[in-house]
Amino acid sequence: MAMLALTGADVIGRHVVARPVPGVIELVQYTMVLVVFAGLPVITLRRQHISVGLLDRVLHGAARRAQWALIALASAAILAMQAWVLFRHAQGMREAADVIGALRLPVHPAGYFMAALSALAALLCLAGLRHPPPPAPAGH
Repeated sequence: MAMLALTGADVIGRHVVARPVPGVIELVQYTMVLVVFAGLPVITLRRQHISVGLLDRVLHGAARRAQWALIALASAAILAMQAWVLFRHAQGMREAADVIGALRLPVHPAGYFMAALSALAALLCLAGLRHPPPPAPAGH
């Protein structure tokens, strides 16, 4: 809603009174980070990632559980690596005092935020190993 309100205010300001909202691009970028990365742990917890179930109809029992564990472990590893890279990048941005745009907003808090939520999603993947895989879809 904040992104919508900012964009709406900017459009009205730009086209109605010829005064755009200062720094709206940077603020929308920050809210985009919030939207994308805040959703990552939620989607992981709910097991609602986009997936292609090529083997869902043929794997059953132990094979399905093994597939689920392998996917969860691989996802956790990738998310943990992503968190580490984002954390290191955020450190570099902090040390360089990187800022964006007219508002001169520091960039590193967004990097740390993305790293923390990626790490949380990795932990949720590992926690998901304790639960059985979702049922295979019904055949046609």
